[in-house]
Amino acid sequence: MKSLRTLLALVALLSCACLETLAQTATPPAAAADGKLLEQAAYQFPAYEEIQGWIKNYMTADDYARIRSSPDLELLKIRYASDGLRVAGFIYKPRRTDGRKLPVVIYNRGSIGPGSEIGPLNFNYLYEMHRLASEGFVVLASQYRGYDDAGGRDEAAGADTNDVLNIVALARSLPYVDADRMFMWGYSRGAIMTFQAMRHGVALRAAVVVGAPTDYFEFGRLPAREQFFRRTFPDYDRRKEEHLLNRSVIRWTEKINAPLLLLHGGADNLPPTHSMALATKLNEQGKVYELVVYAKDNHPTALNFEDRVRRTVDWFKNPRTLPVSQQLRKLFADGATAEAAVKHYRELKRTQSDRYDFSEPELNTLGYELLGAGRVAAAVEIFKLNVEMFPEAFNTYDSLGEAYAVRGDKELAIKNYRRSLELNPQNTNAAEKLKELEGK
Repeated sequence: MKSLRTLLALVALLSCACLETLAQTATPPAAAADGKLLEQAAYQFPAYEEIQGWIKNYMTADDYARIRSSPDLELLKIRYASDGLRVAGFIYKPRRTDGRKLPVVIYNRGSIGPGSEIGPLNFNYLYEMHRLASEGFVVLASQYRGYDDAGGRDEAAGADTNDVLNIVALARSLPYVDADRMFMWGYSRGAIMTFQAMRHGVALRAAVVVGAPTDYFEFGRLPAREQFFRRTFPDYDRRKEEHLLNRSVIRWTEKINAPLLLLHGGADNLPPTHSMALATKLNEQGKVYELVVYAKDNHPTALNFEDRVRRTVDWFKNPRTLPVSQQLRKLFADGATAEAAVKHYRELKRTQSDRYDFSEPELNTLGYELLGAGRVAAAVEIFKLNVEMFPEAFNTYDSLGEAYAVRGDKELAIKNYRRSLELNPQNTNAAEKLKELEGK
């Protein structure tokens, strides 16, 4: 019996050892793919008395009751995957989405640290999201890592930028979202997240930022702010230049790829010169933007909240177009041929006709730039394209005639000047050029 007991004990020991080995070598479950929706549930609205802050100036108790019981809109608390974390966020949307493809706003809150989350302490975010959802937008917002038990660390537009990129991916995966009509809104720190998203190539129809810090080299001059940077940005003393550059949109404005509305309070402790300097750079580069500085208003422009919402909705519902000449100009600067530029123009007009300005002056201006730079052959091709696009516009033939004349193609120059004069007998330039070319 003793030997049998010994044998049974040995079998049990081996079984335990095998199980332990299997436990050690088993492959752990794979992390959810970035941007995957992990949880969603109806948001539990707080009592009106729990809401704090200036937003009560714009939202009475009755207004709030209507928001909470809205038959048309719903607010969902969500969790989604981002770099292996379960980041919290929100979706505010119309209830009825079957068969619909709705425009989407990625809403980037501001601030950092305890109390900065979207919720009762900052209900202004949810109220503004409600206002956007009321206009027919699906609105997604991230709490970012480091909050609401998500894990990770808030780096204020560092690694947490991925939380915005991944909620963009989540938005694209939703069956009721039209990913081709994606917009982005950002306040303060959220403005930097918005700029970072564009820097990473997120295609937006338009963007709005409020109280945006645009130059961290300037922003960090105060000792207290540099101490904040040191606490927030990983390995700050060694990587200072990298951190400040990554958050200073003023240093990489060429990455701004969407019409941008800049809103800033005139009495903001982050001076409006930040937005003004960015506007200057955008203007120099031919970008589409508007700048509004609210006199005597503060950082969140709370005194002009209603006007801010109105402007935001208009900017999103009626997105300004980008100059198509800017896209072609980049191609020529990179050494592209006129044939490649014309092909790119046709592709943009076919696939993104509502995103770019394809009006006659776009190609005409570019053609004269090329002509002035001595790229006559390229200018001719651009002017020919403009004639094709606007065959009844006298000015397109006038410009093509000039390019042919510069190239020495007298007959083609005469032909185009004549056509220009036929379309507009008052075109004195064409009449004078014909006299010169025909020797009359």
